[in-house]
Amino acid sequence: MTKAAIFHTSSATLNLFQTLTAKIIPDVEIMHIVEDSMIRDVMKNGGPTPAINARIAGYVQAAERAGCSIFMTACSSIGASVEQCQFLSAIPLTRIDEAMAEAAISQGPRVAVLATVETTLKPTLEFIKRKAMVAGKEIEIMPTLMSEAFVALLAGDNATHDRIVSAGLRGALAKADVVVLAQASMARVMEGMEKPAVTVLTSPEIGMMRLKERISALA
Repeated sequence: MTKAAIFHTSSATLNLFQTLTAKIIPDVEIMHIVEDSMIRDVMKNGGPTPAINARIAGYVQAAERAGCSIFMTACSSIGASVEQCQFLSAIPLTRIDEAMAEAAISQGPRVAVLATVETTLKPTLEFIKRKAMVAGKEIEIMPTLMSEAFVALLAGDNATHDRIVSAGLRGALAKADVVVLAQASMARVMEGMEKPAVTVLTSPEIGMMRLKERISALA
């Protein structure tokens, strides 16, 4: 059986990905790695530091030693850091937001990007811009940061988090061709919501579908 590692910098995404892996790749053994203090350290330092990158590299190597065939980060804040670890590992390293970024640039040109953590917003914007450049697409990116929502989430106040994100989403829908919810933890606001006229992209499900494709290609 193929074994895949999914790395979480917060326990807030664990249940969601357990559900998605059971649904999308039930025949794959999943090694969930949760480092619940890392996102706090990333936020405190304004992004990944050399020490944080060294910790990430350690998890990548641990996953490889555990027999995993692929490693994926569920956190966009450290996506670039994981990519930079590829030279250390023989297994492919990927990020949950890759498929989402590619879908966003294909549906633009006005792309609204919503985030609740500044250290996720910046790398997400850079990643989308990089993907657009590679694809030869000109896009207009409209970022919105809702940091108070993440504070509520860390405090266990999911209702306040969802209310703030939902309000930001409504504002973005009025001005964009496509809306990107930059963090996996934000996808929860779409549950039970009437389908909007504008496409709203969240990374978890399409990211897991991309992981399934990557795993199939390894066979």
